[in-house]
Amino acid sequence: MTGMPKDSITKDMVMQILLKLPVKSILRFRCASKSWNSLITSPGFMKNHLDKAKQLLLLLLRTENPVVSYSLHLDNDRVDMCSRLEFPIPNEAGLFDFIGCCNGVACLSSQYLQIDSSRRLVLWNPSIRKTLDLPAPSSWAAIDKTLLGLGYDAQSDDYKVARVVRLKGPEYADERPFAFQFYSLNSGSWNENADVSSSLANEDTLRSITLHGFGNPAIVNGVIHWLLHPRENNGMLALSFDLSNNSFGELMLPECFDPTERMVAMSISVFKDSLSFNVLKDYGGNYVCEVWLMNQYGARESWDKQYRIEMLDIARPVVFRSNGEILMAGYANSQLVSCDPQTREIHDMGLEVLLDDYADYFVESLALLDRSN
Repeated sequence: MTGMPKDSITKDMVMQILLKLPVKSILRFRCASKSWNSLITSPGFMKNHLDKAKQLLLLLLRTENPVVSYSLHLDNDRVDMCSRLEFPIPNEAGLFDFIGCCNGVACLSSQYLQIDSSRRLVLWNPSIRKTLDLPAPSSWAAIDKTLLGLGYDAQSDDYKVARVVRLKGPEYADERPFAFQFYSLNSGSWNENADVSSSLANEDTLRSITLHGFGNPAIVNGVIHWLLHPRENNGMLALSFDLSNNSFGELMLPECFDPTERMVAMSISVFKDSLSFNVLKDYGGNYVCEVWLMNQYGARESWDKQYRIEMLDIARPVVFRSNGEILMAGYANSQLVSCDPQTREIHDMGLEVLLDDYADYFVESLALLDRSN
């Protein structure tokens, strides 16, 4: 009776054992042999490990600007902290904006520093303590406003950074031109002239947009989304970047505004694997948080108001939890709370937060392990 070759069984067993280990343990086994190192750094192994990884909550908490603390928390009743992350660039945490994270990789930017040589765009995997400095785009010095977003294209196994720039200078005073760009980690270069939809390329559309983003971008259906506010009307617009075809477009948000209502805060995020639009309204000191869900991606008429939550104080949604609750940051009392939108119950998480603090789901991964610095 013939069976599988002994070395094939052994290799499969080794893989299955390694896939069950945490990242720190896997990294130690890279030194065991060349074959093990080759296995661990192979794209297939890293993808299999990512698929099995447990999600944690990543919190960016500014205790006192510019003091910044990054920590990982369990997604349980108390949001218990399981580890604190060491910022990869000593003494400079307060100089960087946290753009977002994807597959355990975070994107950091110091693009608004006055000195061009000090501006950096960095990919950081805290699990393997690795950073990659991305090359500067050609328009680095001539920017007025910028949007950035990090995403992963599964089809090409490529991490991409999308960038939308409004250029500054007297020669642009009337035109207010925009540059649409993306960086591909696989190619190691910027595409400075990415494709844009016909409506987005329309001069009137570009003139009507104020390039100011609200909160962090949200990734749904392999598309990065930023929340924008057109200058000439009260309608809300989401700018988009499709990671698979490298094209920029736009997405209209729900018609949920009344001229008599005062908008306190707005954001877009991911809820139930769909795009959500969240708005906090002030009715003379009585605050209401509305959560809208896009049930059919790309169809404006499919926006549906899922929740209308009456709030005792001003608070903004930070992230939707796996149990259906919403982590919210209080404006007045600076507390992080978890709200059940069904029962309206609110639980204090015992953490102080500031206005620009950040939370998202995070996985420990081996991403960037096979990339050279």
